[in-house]
Formats: sequence, C-alpha cells, structure tokens
Amino acid sequence: MPHVSDPKARPTLASGQPSAPAGPCTDTAQTAPSAEERTVIKRLGQTMGQHATACTAAFIAENHSDIIRESAAFMRSLEAIWTEEGVDPADVWTELLRRIEVGDLFLRLNQPPHRKKLNGKAVRPWRISTSKLP
Repeated sequence: MPHVSDPKARPTLASGQPSAPAGPCTDTAQTAPSAEERTVIKRLGQTMGQHATACTAAFIAENHSDIIRESAAFMRSLEAIWTEEGVDPADVWTELLRRIEVGDLFLRLNQPPHRKKLNGKAVRPWRISTSKLP
C-alpha cells in the first residue's frame, strides 16, 4: 500500500498518474478498469484483508499490542480504499454516528417508563423488539 501523507490525496497508479474515483456505476457506457487500476484495487483489497485477519488473530490470542497495531493498519487500508472509491470519510463517520444514535434510541424506548402504573401495570404504548442496529 502506498504511503499517503495527505488522507484526501489519491493513490497513484504504477504509471505515476493519480487514479480516478470509481464512484457508483450509473452510466452503462463506462469502461472497465484498466489493468493498472485492477492491480491497485486487488492490492488494496489484499492488504486490507491481511490486516483484518491479523487483527482477528491477535484478538483470539489476546495480544493487546498486536490488536492496536493491526487495527491501525486496517484503518489505514480502509482509508486508502475510501480514497480510491472517492468516499468522503466524514460520510462514513456520519453513518456510524447515525447507527449509534438509532441503537441508543431503541435502547431508551425499551427501558421501563418512569411513570405511574395504571391498575398495577406500566403504561407502555409500544415496545421495540430488537436492539440490532440497522
């Protein structure tokens, strides 16, 4: 994986030219990625997979320092993939925050109400049946 000092900078292909974001495929006339672009995509995927696997192995082995090191390497690989695809990291962090807030909302809605009971039963107009994030 190329070292990128600017997180928003695009990785360069073997030819030295910056790679273009792939983005969503909305135009059917778009050409397939070149051999150099496929190589970059494959290398980024392999690197990310290796770090994810190493992080999982460190977790199983309960090796705290390796978990930290491999998690950081995984996050850098993920950031490189976001850059390659033209994904704004703020959009990813916003989605994670949204999921956390929805989970917190479901948790609060499942808590017993702090109201008086009617006929010995708590007043609960409805109940969320899952705490899984969307």
